[in-house]
Amino acid sequence: MTDYEWRSPGKWAPLFEPVPTSVTTSYHCRWVWSELNGFAATAIAAKAAGLIVVYDLSPGAALGLTQRSVYTSDGKAGLGANYMNCPTLTLDRVNGAKVLADAKAGKTATLTLRARFPRDVGRAMIGYLPGKNYGTPLDQQILLATHTDAMSLIEENGGIGMIGIASYFNKLPRAARDRTLVLYFDCRHFMPGGENSWPQFDYYTLHPERLKPIVAALGMEHMGGRQTVETGPDGNTYVYSSEKLEDGGVITSLMDVFNNNIWLVESIARAAIDNAWPRVDVKAGNVAPGVNGGFQGRVKSPMNKGRVYGIPGVGLAGDWPGAWTQTFAQIDTEAGPNGFDRNYFVQQVAGLSQITGDLMKVEPAVIDLEWGKLKSSIANMSDTAFLKPPQGVAARKALLDRYVAAFRRIEAGDRAGARSALNELAAAVAKVATPAQAGNVVKEIDETLSRIS
Repeated sequence: MTDYEWRSPGKWAPLFEPVPTSVTTSYHCRWVWSELNGFAATAIAAKAAGLIVVYDLSPGAALGLTQRSVYTSDGKAGLGANYMNCPTLTLDRVNGAKVLADAKAGKTATLTLRARFPRDVGRAMIGYLPGKNYGTPLDQQILLATHTDAMSLIEENGGIGMIGIASYFNKLPRAARDRTLVLYFDCRHFMPGGENSWPQFDYYTLHPERLKPIVAALGMEHMGGRQTVETGPDGNTYVYSSEKLEDGGVITSLMDVFNNNIWLVESIARAAIDNAWPRVDVKAGNVAPGVNGGFQGRVKSPMNKGRVYGIPGVGLAGDWPGAWTQTFAQIDTEAGPNGFDRNYFVQQVAGLSQITGDLMKVEPAVIDLEWGKLKSSIANMSDTAFLKPPQGVAARKALLDRYVAAFRRIEAGDRAGARSALNELAAAVAKVATPAQAGNVVKEIDETLSRIS
């Protein structure tokens, strides 16, 4: 559990401490699965005849999981990859205990995997809900994105969310839609290695000129899920959380922002509050400390295409315990209808629709990535970066306050006021920071000024 840019009201586990599975299975499950690639690589390097993995998971948490590491000599997928033959059996901690005991006792067994490599063809789909300037050089676009190739209800419902957003805006006359909505249904999520292993099949890698009109991106995946916990005297009973929704009864809506632009963060916060969206955690990644001054983890979702393409973006990834490892996972819980909270799903879609509406209206200069870079350059200044280190905390806060004042000017459409405030910020930095550090921040100020000239 790491620091954040904004978080919805409710009960949260302490920061920077392991979260027990009696509170949420999400963190522990992902930690367990993060080891699997290493196990596979070790077995392949040793030319093992097979591999047995015993998950540190209850039977319910492990039921239905598929171990989908990339079985190549270097663990990488892509065109030309040479897949290795290493049959693998995965077990939960209860059923695996006897296997471990038998192995220590020197017992033997035969493991047979009956499998094949079928050739499947995925198709990415791009759709448009035209804005008022669609088809003209003046057209600006908002890119909505999700994946289409997962195999369970919670993991594969981002497309329904996107259709919900498009349905809402389709009720408006085209003249009222300031920007075109582009719907990108990406088919590479469950290809070996995921999207990053297959850039040659990305629509916008093939057609980079199509990125020019895109102002911002909004991605979504893993929506409407209920939270599961491990409980019971031995921790092996896998059930839904009994907490209120805002306290963790549903999986957290992890919101990735690229980058830590104030407007993007506040747009998410407004959408959460206005739509009673109960469980939201906004993170920008390790670009600057969070609101508590600590490390921010990054939401590891490829659906925020803004981060992929280097444009302002927001991405929702429900904090599903399965992470990247599962396919038809947890048959009795997350993968089936009992694990889906339709009201939570509707709240998420409503919130994302509001964010989309905000992105329809915002001036591009307000969400320019340079504002976030400038904020980070100040927030990351250590006390020793100031001429008077003992006063570093106060000096850093004073500079951030000046930064916010400049940002509010551009947010209000006052470009002249924003330029004046940025110049004042540059002068203030020069007075309190060491020459080297001042130079770094002033460089970002000059870049920001160039974007609003």
